[in-house]
Amino acid sequence: MKPFCAFSVLLVAWASCLCASVQAGEPPRVLLIGDSISMGYTPFVKAMFQGRAEVQRIPGNGEHTGTGLRKIDAWLGDQKWDVIHFNWGLWDLCYRNPESKNQGQRDKENGKLTHSLEVYEANLDQLVRRLKETGAKLIWANTTYVPENELGRIQGDEVKYNEVAAKVMKRHGVATNDLRSLTASFPADLFVGPGDVHYVAEGYRQLGVQVVNAIEAKLPETIFKVGMIGLDTSHVTAFTSRFNDPNHADHVPGARVTAAFKGGSPDIPSSADRVENFTKTLTGEFGVTLYNSIEEMCRHVDVVMLESVDGRPHLEQVIPVFEAGLPVFIDKPVAGSLKDAIEIHKLSKKHGVPCWSSSSLRYYPGVVEVAEAAKGKLKGAISYGPASLEPNHPDFFWYGIHPTEALFTVMGPGVKSVTRTFTPDHDVITGIWEDGKVGVVYGIRNSKAAYQVTAFGTDKIVEQKQGGNYTPMLREVVQFFRTGEAPVPMEETIEIYAFMEAADESKRRGGIPVSLQEVLKANGW
Repeated sequence: MKPFCAFSVLLVAWASCLCASVQAGEPPRVLLIGDSISMGYTPFVKAMFQGRAEVQRIPGNGEHTGTGLRKIDAWLGDQKWDVIHFNWGLWDLCYRNPESKNQGQRDKENGKLTHSLEVYEANLDQLVRRLKETGAKLIWANTTYVPENELGRIQGDEVKYNEVAAKVMKRHGVATNDLRSLTASFPADLFVGPGDVHYVAEGYRQLGVQVVNAIEAKLPETIFKVGMIGLDTSHVTAFTSRFNDPNHADHVPGARVTAAFKGGSPDIPSSADRVENFTKTLTGEFGVTLYNSIEEMCRHVDVVMLESVDGRPHLEQVIPVFEAGLPVFIDKPVAGSLKDAIEIHKLSKKHGVPCWSSSSLRYYPGVVEVAEAAKGKLKGAISYGPASLEPNHPDFFWYGIHPTEALFTVMGPGVKSVTRTFTPDHDVITGIWEDGKVGVVYGIRNSKAAYQVTAFGTDKIVEQKQGGNYTPMLREVVQFFRTGEAPVPMEETIEIYAFMEAADESKRRGGIPVSLQEVLKANGW
């Protein structure tokens, strides 16, 4: 999966539009204290808080608690901090030998322990007392995972030091950000190397996400206020419950739905018949405020989710969002036609406003596993799933988008031509990629249906083993709002919709191959 870039060019362009409630006064100030691990995640934290909070970090490496005691007054200065996120530990539990040739003179065989558990506890207690004097909200980040064969640290010692730290934090009522559990779950490729406590960029990005989540919990004014357009799909209640209810089993931090515009399409029963009930749930259970126009709603939110189940009004509905400069996630389908999808892409570029659309299947753990599994050279894939039709939309735009996007998650872009075989009960859409790969979407109607994707490689055939739900995609939506960088470029999304449009054209022509470039050009690309 493509990781987010924390330094998006678009970020600078739209950051000043974010969080009007924060911008009205001085933004909250956050201080990060820690060792080289915090040095690694700090750039990501700063980027994700751009336009919402001022994030600073102490100069250099915070090392161990002894260094903290010597320098804490200088680090704090006479400034006011709203939140202080702090950590010591990896240096305290390290063994060092002046004669060692290892980096940092690490030597757990012949070296001397920097600080015993007793000294660590006493130092940490004194540091927390000093930090509490600032009046800032405090967050303790416990010590990250120590891998096997670390030259100066004994695997498992971080657990002992974290237990001591937990006692200190409980004594002082300080919240803990559990970075140890996160890093203990990291696969080997997120570490710089075997036996190294440091991480590659993606590892630090994931640490940064958890740090931002912890800080936002202390600064609710920085959480994104989400406006929803179109209350005619079950997605609005499913998404809102995950954002707004911290007790939800799949709670997604970082965003809260606060405003909405009802919308609805009278000529689509699944829209007209459901909009009132979904509206009642959002206003009654979650306290969402309704507005009579999208323009008015945009004045009260930081970001937008365009949820109208009907793709036809999406172009008209997104224009005032672009004009307001608000990042927008557009639920499937991105539009009611390929032509409108392309126009949305052009307007996003013109206004310099981040825009993104996705099916939740792209982030199903099972689909991700198939995409990322070692399989040799990928030769092709088959994806099947429900493909019910709606007469006002191109056939696969309505529900076939899900298996189609799962296919593209595994195959990536680069389609050359598309051929479709259609019956009232089934569809088989075959795409030929420029490099010779073959991808197939099998759409199911009027029979038992499920989602499944299988990839064919030179070394291995990989089948999807598990499903998923909306939660992973919603986490990506929050990250999109934080960074301004779409995890999937709109150009790839346009290709997905061109693939489905070419399938419709193949059906109209009796099942002959249709060039993707032909349909893209015909629709204004």
